[in-house]
Amino acid sequence: MSQMDMVTALVSEGIQKNLRAHRKYIAAGERRDIADDSASVAIAVLIEMSGGHHHIVRSDGVTFTLQHPLTERLTGDLLDCDLLRHIYRGERIPKGRYRVLMNDDDTDVDLIPLKEFE
Repeated sequence: MSQMDMVTALVSEGIQKNLRAHRKYIAAGERRDIADDSASVAIAVLIEMSGGHHHIVRSDGVTFTLQHPLTERLTGDLLDCDLLRHIYRGERIPKGRYRVLMNDDDTDVDLIPLKEFE
């Protein structure tokens, strides 16, 4: 079981426990379906709140920080990510916050400004 599956199962179990308090109104099978659906929504919200499925780069004009997507952190793909080296070899990044989009051939990236650097 991957870490992502474990997180989903834990969220689902927590929601089921909450639903058990209202068990006289909801059948057991429906509680499981509601919990699984709610867990999927909760995970999707967590992913979106943490930058979505994209990497985020924050630059002060001299140095930069790379935030990996939550899914990459939970599935273990973080250790296989070559994006940091790829960006490091490139040109200096202007001050700001950017969403990283990989091109189709995975040889180049586009940095999409998100908002003014604070």
